[in-house]
Amino acid sequence: MRNAQAYLEIVKERGERRLELKRVYRNLQNRELFLSAYAKLYANRGALTPGIEPRDTADGMALKRIDSIIVALETGTYQWKPVRRVYIPKSNGRKRPLGVPGWKDKLLQEVLRMVLAAYYEPQFSTTSHGFRAGRGCHTALQSIMYSWHGTKWYIEGDIKGCFDQISHEKLLEIMGRNLKDQRLLKLLREMLEAGYMEDWHYHQNYSGTPQGGILSPLLANVFLNELDKYVEEELIPRYNRGKQRRRNSEYERLTREMIKARKEGKIKQYKTLEKQRRRTPTGDHTDPGYRRLRYVRYADDFLLGFIGPRSEAEEIKQKIGILLQGLGLTMSEEKTLITHAATERARFLGYEISIGRSDSRRAVNGVPRLSVPHEVAQQWKRRYLSEGKPRHRPELAEQSDYGIVMTYNMEFQGLVNYYVLAYDVGRKLRPVKWVGMQSLVKTIATKHKRSVPWVYHRYYRKSPQGVMAIVAQVARDGQEPLTASFGAKPIRREKLTVINDAKPPVLIRCNEIVQRLLKDECELCGSREAIEVHHIRKLKDLKDRYKGRNEAPVWVMKMVMIRRKTLVVCANCHRTIHAGKYDGPRLT
Repeated sequence: MRNAQAYLEIVKERGERRLELKRVYRNLQNRELFLSAYAKLYANRGALTPGIEPRDTADGMALKRIDSIIVALETGTYQWKPVRRVYIPKSNGRKRPLGVPGWKDKLLQEVLRMVLAAYYEPQFSTTSHGFRAGRGCHTALQSIMYSWHGTKWYIEGDIKGCFDQISHEKLLEIMGRNLKDQRLLKLLREMLEAGYMEDWHYHQNYSGTPQGGILSPLLANVFLNELDKYVEEELIPRYNRGKQRRRNSEYERLTREMIKARKEGKIKQYKTLEKQRRRTPTGDHTDPGYRRLRYVRYADDFLLGFIGPRSEAEEIKQKIGILLQGLGLTMSEEKTLITHAATERARFLGYEISIGRSDSRRAVNGVPRLSVPHEVAQQWKRRYLSEGKPRHRPELAEQSDYGIVMTYNMEFQGLVNYYVLAYDVGRKLRPVKWVGMQSLVKTIATKHKRSVPWVYHRYYRKSPQGVMAIVAQVARDGQEPLTASFGAKPIRREKLTVINDAKPPVLIRCNEIVQRLLKDECELCGSREAIEVHHIRKLKDLKDRYKGRNEAPVWVMKMVMIRRKTLVVCANCHRTIHAGKYDGPRLT
């Protein structure tokens, strides 16, 4: 069987050439692919989160577990388990259903994702930014900021319950156009129809890609790529026309009069005409021979920008609704809005989007402007307020001063980093920073039972960036102290900043955990029988558990020494570790 990396390169090349893909199911039965999947997933926070079977987690990972999956695939007996359904809160107070699969299913889904992503990624539209390596919210917003000049109407797209309404039949039909492998399609169908367990009651899935699954985002992109292709291949060619707008006759008239006034030496008249011309657009906005339609999508949120009359914008909205209806999806009429770009603000990915207008600064006219919504700033301020005044946070009282400052900084800096493309990020978020700093100071003061001035005297200092901030440090022997600061980074707009989520491919030849597992030797006793991997959630938790004790168990000292939250052990050592009998007290 081919080397895993070589196979993925072949799959990618066929995807780039839009060629059919065959014999995928057979190539899934490759141990290297599963080792690559393990190398990618083992460090995730959810690796130790069980599905419906409590013991089906990354803990105890072994080559024999991979081989059992391969044998089940080879004999056609692999059975997907129902996912465990949990609910996570949304910002609007509602809850979002999330499906948690077991570890074996996660591994197989990751293998499928690697193969299908290699094939489909070259075929996806450049206007699609969700769930894709090297793309994200900021790349979608930057495409608007740099190329949507002069937009007159925004069409805000909203699909009702998109991920829950995706038709299994339609999805498999789309994938079956190029994936000529019935066993693969059968495997995908069984995954989609595996159902879910809620309160220990089984429920069948009749539609949708379960949110929480590793493969679900890619399948959703494959499905919604039909919308991308329709807009790019049908709507944009139909509604785009003309190379540029014809010149505005009023602008031309003012230009001629300015030339005449300058020749005649009428300076005052010339300046008056110049001010009038500055307020007059150079192009004719009613030109019937000029139209532009632009489009961007992030997951199930999409936005169109149109230059032309509102009647045609309504037509575009209706055509998209018909296309989505043909895919089995429903466009929300009340949430799919047509917004006038110059006088109103459209909403996309948490930003407000409009077109600049200014009589004094001509360069602003027609330029897309991204701004922080007013309610976002107010909502964040309310997190730190009680009865209109900054409050302390008692839930942080048990943390160290370093931990408290770090918590506040991570929350606020995450907000700033997301809205860094907004032209008004400083004006909107500086009040949030001030309220957050007062809350932070009161939290530290309450913890130490001191006054607010005492906290400022002790912690308020100039940061390395030259900004006054709350700074807390933890001394370390022979090393630079750990430093946490709140408010040290200036709040400025950074138009070129992009949060890049591209990750290099996981190559098993150079991945440490895979090499340790393939060595097939217990890192505690040297045994070569029944080798598996012991996992913990965080190395910090282990250090805190044994902090202050005279001597920690050998396996703990080993993990701390190699600074890893995994330990390759034999089955016997693994059992004694979990039983709390391996050279140390019982672990709960």
